[in-house]
Amino acid sequence: MGILLDTGFIYALKDENDRYHLQAIKIFKTINWDDFSPVITNDLVINEVLTLAIYRSFGNKKILEAIKNLIWGSENFFQILEVPFENYEEISKILFQYISPKKLLSFVDASLIFSAKILKYDQIISFDAHFDGILTRIFNI
Repeated sequence: MGILLDTGFIYALKDENDRYHLQAIKIFKTINWDDFSPVITNDLVINEVLTLAIYRSFGNKKILEAIKNLIWGSENFFQILEVPFENYEEISKILFQYISPKKLLSFVDASLIFSAKILKYDQIISFDAHFDGILTRIFNI
């Protein structure tokens, strides 16, 4: 039983000023990660996490180093799935299938839904309610 990680969760783990930081830390410490192995995100999420970190922290190198260590260093606890360009059309179909005025998904969000479909995962750690009704969202423990 694997689980996916969304951008906001990964970012919030390392930015103490993020409004979800304490919630992310609580989730991280409470979950038995072995029960959810393998834990996966994808390369589009990594792109979004780094971009978010640069903009929200105004280029704070301490936060960027902490996130780098989480993604590629000693604190890493997840795998990164590469999403090939050939899958982008299928991801855009998922985007159009679920998007509505009340459910605004990004392409990266749709890529996570696509990844869940490919991996046969049904759970995601995310603070974004637009995954509700699509994947089982873990956001509060």
